[in-house]
Amino acid sequence: MLIQEARWFAEQLASMEPTLVFPMCNVGSSTRGFRTKDQQWIDEMIFAPVVRQGHIVKHLDMKSAPGVDIVGDLGNPEFLKQFSNMQFKSVFCSNLLEHLVQRNAICKMLTEIVPAGGYLFVSVPYSFPYHPDPIDTGFRPSVGELAALFPGTHVIRSATVGGDTLLWLRRRHPIVFTFTLLRLLIPFYKPVSWWRNKGYLPWFFRPLTASCVILQKN
Repeated sequence: MLIQEARWFAEQLASMEPTLVFPMCNVGSSTRGFRTKDQQWIDEMIFAPVVRQGHIVKHLDMKSAPGVDIVGDLGNPEFLKQFSNMQFKSVFCSNLLEHLVQRNAICKMLTEIVPAGGYLFVSVPYSFPYHPDPIDTGFRPSVGELAALFPGTHVIRSATVGGDTLLWLRRRHPIVFTFTLLRLLIPFYKPVSWWRNKGYLPWFFRPLTASCVILQKN
């Protein structure tokens, strides 16, 4: 998640009535370490402030790990039934859809989980390099294309946010930045891996952006 992306969602959440948003489920949450260390702005800007205010946020992921409150696969009908009974008022789904093959089916399921009047907070990369986890389908929608994936909802707020380049890694993750740069300068070492990583080079200068929408179920 981009820093500007986290900031945008934080600002929107701060202006909304909490009783209509929480309890919230963060779908595809990854681990506590990812949210608080690898990309610490996710927790600092979005989740920690609302939890301090006493609001409930549960984190869902397919892998059992520290910081994952609910472990399950939304493609599993039995788990989906259990999840629907948890009565979340909103779903947060960030940077997940580009890694899914059954994207339309998952979006439909997320819409069904949210009650009438409930919210979906969704973001997907718009201008961003290939990043498999474990796959990247290349899905890079505009805000309109993203909203269209959720039938029976309407857009409350939307924005395309970002602006930094991969050079921000120098500031945030100097070790990762140095490793990536050195890897690009040594094409004869593991050439297959180098060929895959060379696609990052333009993104040291090209702005990274994300499509963000807040949807309300009709």
